Amino acid sequence: MDYQFTNTKVERLYYEGDGSAHYPVPVVKAFFKRMQQIVDASNENDLRAMKSNHFEKLKGETNKYSIRLNQGYRLIFSLQKNKNTNVIEILEISNHYS
Repeated sequence: MDYQFTNTKVERLYYEGDGSAHYPVPVVKAFFKRMQQIVDASNENDLRAMKSNHFEKLKGETNKYSIRLNQGYRLIFSLQKNKNTNVIEILEISNHYS
């Protein structure tokens, strides 16, 4: 599945490891694990099928979803359709309780 980043902080974390000090170590590890799952997925249904992801549509938001990084943090994204494939737009890492 294709992906792209709309948030430069999260993009730098993924490609350069920059900014990892802003998040707890388990959150950063979970972020890389979830990103690998996104890369490996053929479509969003592969992500939905993994119950540990807690794939959820955000209430009150149009086309925004989340998967769990840990009890408090979520990876927020949207689903976009391109010509031949779906694209996940990574929006942010969100502290669910702040």
